[in-house]
Formats: sequence, C-alpha cells, structure tokens
Amino acid sequence: MAGRSGPSSEAEQIVEMFRRVIGFQHPADPGGDGGLDVGFGGLMKVSLLGAIALIAGAAVGSAEAADLAARPYTKAPAPMAAPFTWTGVYAGVQGGYQWSRDHFTEFDMLAGGAASGFGADFKPIGGFGGLHAGYNHQFNRLVLGIEADVDFGRVSGGFSTPLGVVTYDARKNWEASVRGRLGITPIDRLLLYVTGGAAFTELKYHWETSLFAVPPADATISKTGWTAGAGTEVALTDHLTARVEYRYSNFGTTRFDWTVLSTAYEQKPRFQSVRGGISYKF
Repeated sequence: MAGRSGPSSEAEQIVEMFRRVIGFQHPADPGGDGGLDVGFGGLMKVSLLGAIALIAGAAVGSAEAADLAARPYTKAPAPMAAPFTWTGVYAGVQGGYQWSRDHFTEFDMLAGGAASGFGADFKPIGGFGGLHAGYNHQFNRLVLGIEADVDFGRVSGGFSTPLGVVTYDARKNWEASVRGRLGITPIDRLLLYVTGGAAFTELKYHWETSLFAVPPADATISKTGWTAGAGTEVALTDHLTARVEYRYSNFGTTRFDWTVLSTAYEQKPRFQSVRGGISYKF
C-alpha cells in the first residue's frame, strides 16, 4: 500500500504531531486492525484529536485574519484636473481713458487753397466704457483670436484765441474696432498678446467767431482708420478673465470747409488709450 503524502496545512501538522504523541493509529494505517471499533480508549483519542484540530484551525484562521487586517489601506490618487484652455467664445465689458495730441491747419480758399499760416495744437481727452466679444483658439502655447469692440464716451478738446475771437472744438462720442489677436501663454492662465485691425469713429468739429456776424461752422465726419496695441489677460477662473490693454488709433486726415469765410480746416486725429476689461468665456 503506497504511503500517504504529508500534512497539507498547519492544522493537519498539529493534529499529526499530537496523534503520534498520544500513540493513536488510524484504522487504515498499516499494522492496524482495519476495523472501525477502536474501543473506549480509541474514542477518547479520536475526541481529543478532533478538539485539537478545531483549536489549531481556529488559531491558524485568527493569525491569517490578523495578517489581512495589518495590511495598510492605500487611498486611490485624486484625478488630475484638466489644464485651462483659452479656446472658446467670450464677451465682456471694458472701460478706460483716452487722450490725443492733434493739430489743425487753416487753408485760404481765396488764395487757391494755400495754408494761411494759422493753426494750433489741441489735446482731446476723456473717459469711455463699452462692450467687446470675440473668439480665441489655442495651439499649445500660441493663441489666435478675433475680437470686436465698441466704446462710448465724450473725448473732446479745442482751441480758443484770446478774448474768444475764434473758438474751435473737436470731439468724438464713440469708437469701434474689429481686430485680430496673437498671443502666447508663458504659464497656464496668463496670456500676453498683441492686437490690431480696423477702427471706426465719427468726429465732430465746431468753429465760431465773435469777430464777424457770421454763422458758426459744424461738421460731422465718419472715418475708418486702424488701431494696434498690446495687453495682458489673466484667467481668474475657468470662465472669468481680466485684462489690461494699451491701444493706438490713427484716423488719417479730416478736412472741412467754413464756406462763409472761404476757409478750410484740416486735422490729423490720433488717439491713445489705456483700458481694463472683464470677460466671460462660454
């Protein structure tokens, strides 16, 4: 009869050890009587071995449970937040201050339109507020965009001779633009950009004199020019951004006639502005 394999668990090893110590021989072992009746002493030995086996199994199970409980709990890492992107449609409000250094030149129509030698500098200034909307698209660190804006506010200045003999006033009440934007993002939520495009406005001029009994001259001239500038924009949240921007606007040359005096006046409107704005990115 082939020999049996060794105990397959710690509990079985403990039972086998005690079986040998107390001298119990399994009925099926070689040298046994092969019967099932082992007598009272045998039953006692069997009962003792069963109790020992239960205690040993419980002890081994408790040790394995304690080993599982001792293993440290590792929390799953938090998901990574998606990086901010400047891509998207946005709209917002802006406000700022604008100034100019202009010059008018008078021409004498009775002298063939030659300059009369009369002219002066004047400095229109004023505040404004307005609206803007646009779209940006980000390519890695490069941001390309297009934007339109409109500003409202009186920007005015003028000139007056001593005793108010001649009074001149120039002003504009609004300005609009459609521009491209090109920027870089040195860090995730900071945009440094340049901007430029077409600008539109309406310029109003008023001339009057107390020297002659003549009606004043008024002119309203719509102009298209260009504007360019640079700015910085910061993403305060995933949807809200704030900006600071400088712009220069050039509207070429304007000219109007004061027909009663047979004179004409020429101006070169140039404007500079500093503005701040808040935008909401959809």
